[in-house]
Amino acid sequence: MTEREHEGRGPGGPEGTDERPDERVLDPTNLDAARHEVRQRLLSLVEQRDDQGVRDLALSLSPGDLAEVVRPLDVDDTAAVLRNLPPDPLAYVLGEIDNRSLSALFDLLDLDAIADLIEEMPSDEGADLLGELDSRKVQEILAAMDEEERAEVSDLLRYPPESAGGIMDKEFVSCHEDQTCGEAVALLRAKDEDDLETTHFVFVVDDRGRLVGRLPLIHLLLADRDAPLRTVMEVDPLYVEVDLDQEEVAGFFMTHDLISLPVVDHQLRMVGRITADDIMDVLEEEATEDISRLAGVSVAEFGEQSAVRVARTRLPWLLGALLGQFGAVLVMRHFEQSLQTMVTLAFYIPVIMALAGNVGIQTSSVVVRGLATGELALFHVGRHVLREMATSLVIGLAVAVSLVGVSFLVNGNVYLSVVLGVSMLLVVLMASMVGTCTPLLLHRLGADPAVATGPFITTSNDLFGLAIYLGLATLMLSLGHGGAP
Repeated sequence: MTEREHEGRGPGGPEGTDERPDERVLDPTNLDAARHEVRQRLLSLVEQRDDQGVRDLALSLSPGDLAEVVRPLDVDDTAAVLRNLPPDPLAYVLGEIDNRSLSALFDLLDLDAIADLIEEMPSDEGADLLGELDSRKVQEILAAMDEEERAEVSDLLRYPPESAGGIMDKEFVSCHEDQTCGEAVALLRAKDEDDLETTHFVFVVDDRGRLVGRLPLIHLLLADRDAPLRTVMEVDPLYVEVDLDQEEVAGFFMTHDLISLPVVDHQLRMVGRITADDIMDVLEEEATEDISRLAGVSVAEFGEQSAVRVARTRLPWLLGALLGQFGAVLVMRHFEQSLQTMVTLAFYIPVIMALAGNVGIQTSSVVVRGLATGELALFHVGRHVLREMATSLVIGLAVAVSLVGVSFLVNGNVYLSVVLGVSMLLVVLMASMVGTCTPLLLHRLGADPAVATGPFITTSNDLFGLAIYLGLATLMLSLGHGGAP
């Protein structure tokens, strides 16, 4: 591990009033081992009920490292560590831990202590934290907060959590367009240092509070102090409205390489701003959600310790897949006579079903990612479908030829080998079409396309794949080629 002096955290810089000890930054070349070592030491101190030791060790870490160290701990151990921390680092770590640990910690604190924590946090993180609690608890905590912070957090709670309004914060600096650069600088100097850590622009508004421009801090510092802001500001700045979905906001950020973005209401009055760290959280949240749906699991089970609760979230998906597979049973039952006439047909069913499922998952995953990142525009759907079909044709021909050769060497039946090859080619093309078109259709209908890559894709491919394979095999038998060498 490396040691680094923690400089300038307090209001007075290195000589400030922050009483936290020098922070230790964990070795970046071996983070997992370093975090595990610290985690074990924390658990040992918790078992010994050494609260001062827990506090000293926790405060020796940066808030980011501390959040990662306590993240895997169970609810009781997490609460035992965090209840010993002062508000500053605790406010940061609270935004990173799971809801169960949060509830357990809040059960140990009184309302005033919780209100102090919320006030220490950025307004958007405080609103997110309160959003995880029941409404009665939220009202009690808000009542214990200072009026200014209560107004900011209450305003944010009005917006849907996955909208631009739900992820914005209220810690922005705005000035009237008739004010001078010198007045803007004086306003910045009067602000609390913590509120300026992520300030990159001074936003400029008119008499009605409508956004009319922005001024990067470097331009403000270099400008003539007597110049009115409207003469030096960047006009027509980019912005988003409060009800825009957070995923679209993230796409807007990435398209324009932004670090900060103002949020306006429907009258174009500035009500907040979104920063790049907020977007990183959105991207992680959306990726977690898409991956969980891709696997057919619930987002809620990440961090869950109870096997029963995890099983309860997964069972509905699996039971749905089970019901869908009964369709495959009915298809095989329909072709029962063909299977009895030529038992060898059954040996290749797993091959057909496995290839169909894999091709469907591959193509649908590419489409879902393209839709999520904005790389796949609906205006270019036709071109993408044609590309996927051409790709599947190449893959299908390669796999079909390989299967024909292997099956002929194993069985010596040229007609069965041809049926297998043709079936494989058709199944690959069908699976690619289903995997491509299903998420596109769901996206068009306003549904989340990530759900298409779960049991629906696999089950539909199994049904169609079996129908194609056994249908062609039955045709071969009806032509009297079932036993031909």
